[in-house]
Amino acid sequence: MNRLTFLLFTLGIVAIGGSAAWYLIDSRNEAFGPAPVATSTPTEIHEGLAIYTNGPYGFSIFYPESAAVEYTFDATYHLGTQWRANALPESTGVPVVAIIPYAIKNDASYPRYFNAMVRIGASADPDDVTRCTKADATVGETVLEDRIIGGRTWKAFAFESAGMMQYAKGISYRTVYEDRCIALEQVQTGSSYREDPPSALDVADATLLAEYEKLSLIIESFTFAR
Repeated sequence: MNRLTFLLFTLGIVAIGGSAAWYLIDSRNEAFGPAPVATSTPTEIHEGLAIYTNGPYGFSIFYPESAAVEYTFDATYHLGTQWRANALPESTGVPVVAIIPYAIKNDASYPRYFNAMVRIGASADPDDVTRCTKADATVGETVLEDRIIGGRTWKAFAFESAGMMQYAKGISYRTVYEDRCIALEQVQTGSSYREDPPSALDVADATLLAEYEKLSLIIESFTFAR
């Protein structure tokens, strides 16, 4: 177990023990829709880590303090703004939070853009809850081995879409909690365009992959508190 993993594990236990004192960071729910502004900001915890806590959905998650935190989902060419990847078009689920530790954008180097992020969404829509723990092969989902996250078993599904020299891919971890489908997703989106001349700003694919794989530490820190 490396040092950061141990720290996330330890802080997760502390967060559970102190859940009664949680502050409300995001007041959105299905009945009233997304809140226009978060009621408070994430709190730095220790050595560059911060914690996001959510009262309505009863969870916490740790992440690098330097990461961007957003409360709506930005669309890329193969990934929309809905509450999870491959959600039904008519779904009433809501985006909860996007944590983006690594993002680049360039006009004339490789890649033109790249984002490595964790997105969390939720839905109480009965159709979404029914589909929650099932793969949808029609949209390219494939079943992966179940994963234990925060002491709970999550179903895992790989997804990928590519075309027009752009792509979106990742893993959608899903579980039903308090009659809602919760989607915890490890995502990378980017451009595969390679016709520019070599540049000092080019980023190697190995670096991009490493940034994506670091998201697993954030995923591992997710816990429900109720």
